[in-house]
Amino acid sequence: MTPRPHLVLANDDAGSTSRRDVALAVSRLAEHAPTELRWTSTPDEFEELVRDAREQQLVVAGGDGSLHLALQTLDGLDRTDEAIGIIPLGTGNDFARNHGIPLDPQEAADVVLEGRARAVDAIELRDDGTHRELVANNLHLGMGVDSARAAQRLKPVLKRFAYPAATAWTGATGGSAPLRVTVEDEVVWDGPVLACLFLLGPSMGGGVKLVDTTEGTIDVVVVEPVEPRERVALVRAAMRDGLGATEEAHRWTGRRASVQATGVLDTDIDGELCEHAHTLHLELKPRAWTVLVPAGPSKTG
Repeated sequence: MTPRPHLVLANDDAGSTSRRDVALAVSRLAEHAPTELRWTSTPDEFEELVRDAREQQLVVAGGDGSLHLALQTLDGLDRTDEAIGIIPLGTGNDFARNHGIPLDPQEAADVVLEGRARAVDAIELRDDGTHRELVANNLHLGMGVDSARAAQRLKPVLKRFAYPAATAWTGATGGSAPLRVTVEDEVVWDGPVLACLFLLGPSMGGGVKLVDTTEGTIDVVVVEPVEPRERVALVRAAMRDGLGATEEAHRWTGRRASVQATGVLDTDIDGELCEHAHTLHLELKPRAWTVLVPAGPSKTG
């Protein structure tokens, strides 16, 4: 049987290191089947290339933000049953980490060639208006957003260490804001928070493990405010042993949740910083899309 050709989509803003990694992955894929590499600079361009890739195996070379875009695009085209390959290129790559996809570009290419299709969950996110999107990995509010914003400035120098460094800084300097959090129609928190997290995967910020997530649910974590002088110790403990080891972190699980603020909600969704209306509704969307993961025992996401 003739091997299916590959279409590799990569972000045109990638640095020299990422471009070398793309070249390594493309070279490995091309040993087995015709492989086309296209650099994209806008979501519209990305969507157009995906729409035209009917006969090709789609491979996304990028970080968590690129995968977020891929998920929205496939969902909009009603093609989430098509398994996509992943070449991790971001500074965090938490989705890849959480699904066992190697960070080495050639090893990741081998997963595209030899892996199996796995249907994985997503979070459907809606506001009180017409906005809807899917979350591939995690959504953060509070200190997580401040950390992500600071990490963007540090990435050129610190690379994958940017998020831990930014987290330590914002942990010492950040404030807290009131949120009303509901899980399965029960109000579980109504007051100030240092951070609020809605998790499908156990890690964020390049492998910082937060909790052992529960398959088939959204893990909701609220970190209560602490005095500024105590925040560095809290962040250090969380980064070393996870949030579950800190008494300031409170955790619930469910398939539906919501979060409400008095004003605009600043969010970090799969590494993308966004603003939303004051209320967001979240619901688990089982087997929402399909990715290629390392071969092994079958497991449903």
